[in-house]
Amino acid sequence: MHLISKLKTLSDHFYLKLAVLWTCITIWLSLISARTATSIKIWEFPGVDKLAHLGFYTVFCFLWSMGLREKSDLKNIPIIFSISFGVLMEICQFYLSNGRSFELFDILANIIGSFLGMILFKKFIN
Repeated sequence: MHLISKLKTLSDHFYLKLAVLWTCITIWLSLISARTATSIKIWEFPGVDKLAHLGFYTVFCFLWSMGLREKSDLKNIPIIFSISFGVLMEICQFYLSNGRSFELFDILANIIGSFLGMILFKKFIN
């Protein structure tokens, strides 16, 4: 519980900065060439990329939720933004000729991650 109380004390402005940074990292990782993406190997087992999508969008939605937590009129924006952003990244991969491909299961992992981020925010922070 100590970590949760520490997370609550950080300012919205701090979380917004982290959210923007995380968004930039997500854009970069989503749009780098297929050759560069395959050279980044953390683990090698089937489906690891889906776990990465899930984790990235969990953090993505959580950070945006924390950054906008004091703005009651924007309470649904993080989940809508996170899901929309995940779909947009897959569409960009489809249209860019960088060797990346559009995958419905990536979108599903992004959506599940977005909901997990919102659940974590609501359960532990809000």
